[in-house]
Amino acid sequence: MLVEYLCSQPGIPTLLDSKSYTHCTATMNDFLERCPPAYVELLGSLGIQVGYFACGMIMEKMRPAYVTATSREVLNKSILNHVILNSLHFAIATCMGGNSILSQGYPKKYQLPSWTELMSQLVIALVLRDAVFWIVHRLLHIPGLYRVHAKHHEIKNPGDHHIFTISYMSVADFFFLYAIPIVSVARFLDMKLVTTLAFSFISATGEQVKLVWGDEAHDEHHVNGAVNFGAYGPMDWPEEYRARHVDE
Repeated sequence: MLVEYLCSQPGIPTLLDSKSYTHCTATMNDFLERCPPAYVELLGSLGIQVGYFACGMIMEKMRPAYVTATSREVLNKSILNHVILNSLHFAIATCMGGNSILSQGYPKKYQLPSWTELMSQLVIALVLRDAVFWIVHRLLHIPGLYRVHAKHHEIKNPGDHHIFTISYMSVADFFFLYAIPIVSVARFLDMKLVTTLAFSFISATGEQVKLVWGDEAHDEHHVNGAVNFGAYGPMDWPEEYRARHVDE
C-alpha cells in the first residue's frame, strides 16, 4: 500500500521506528480499505481546491492596486461553481460505486511517482491541457454553442476583477473548460494520483499567476472574442505569428 511504498524509499525508513512504521502502515491501509478509490480522489481534489483558494487570496494581495469591478454577486457565483462541481464529482463517484474516476488501477496508482515520471508527465500534461482547453474554448465560441460560454464574457475586462472571477461562468462552461481537460489528460497519460493532483493545482494557480502581472491576452480575448483561446499562450502562437506577417 501507499505507506509501505513511502517507507521503502531511501532515507524515509530512518524517520520512523518499527512501532511507528507498523502503526502508520496499519492506519493508512485501514483508510484505503474503508474509503473507496473515488472518494480518495475526491478528498484529494478538495485539498487542491483549498490550496487554490489560499493561493488566490495571496495572489490577490500581490496584485498592483486597482479599482475592482467585481460585485459580491459575481464573486459568489464564481465560488458557487466550485461547490456545484464538487457535488457533481461526489454524485459521479457514488454512481460509479466508488470506483476510481481519475486512475486506471488501484492501489498501484496511489503510489508516489518517480521524480522523472512526475516532471516529464507534468510538462506533457500542461501542453496537452492547453491544447484541449484551446479546442473546447474555440468550440464554445461557435454561435450555436456560445450561449454556454456567454456568461463568462459578461466580464469585459478581467484585469479589473477579483482573481476568483476566473471561475465566473455557467456550470456547464466550468465543467467543459476546467474539469474535462484535467480528467481527459490525466487518464490519457495514465497518471498516478499524486501527479494528477499536482497537475490540477498547477493548471489552476497558473492562471492566477498570470493575473498578478496582468494578463493582456485574456483581456484582449474578452474585448475581441476572436483571438487568444488558449490557457497559457503556446496554442495561440501560430495565429499570432500569422497575424504579424499579414500586417507586415
